[in-house]
Amino acid sequence: MTAKTVLFEYLKREGIIQNIEKEQRKIAESQIELGHASDLHIRDSLIGTGTILKEDLNNHYYICSIKSGFLNNVLAYVIIHRNDTQATIVGYAREGLINQRAASKAVDRIQEQLK
Repeated sequence: MTAKTVLFEYLKREGIIQNIEKEQRKIAESQIELGHASDLHIRDSLIGTGTILKEDLNNHYYICSIKSGFLNNVLAYVIIHRNDTQATIVGYAREGLINQRAASKAVDRIQEQLK
């Protein structure tokens, strides 16, 4: 399963989204090279940035919520999936009428924390 699929299945199961196909256009995705390739480093980086919602050490991923957008008023959901020394980061945010790029900003914040 890809990181995007895992994130959307979690959000649907928690009742945050109803229609996965409709919500998929609201994501931001990035792939980075990790300086420290460990789950502990990822968890330590997330603790100061957001709230960890799900941790799966067997499959090496974390799902967290992060305040993002203009003045950090939008809640974004991010998954970080580690594969050896690389990590895939996928973010989703439900925005109102004005696009604040909350998912993209959340992914950027996670990238900065993981460097």
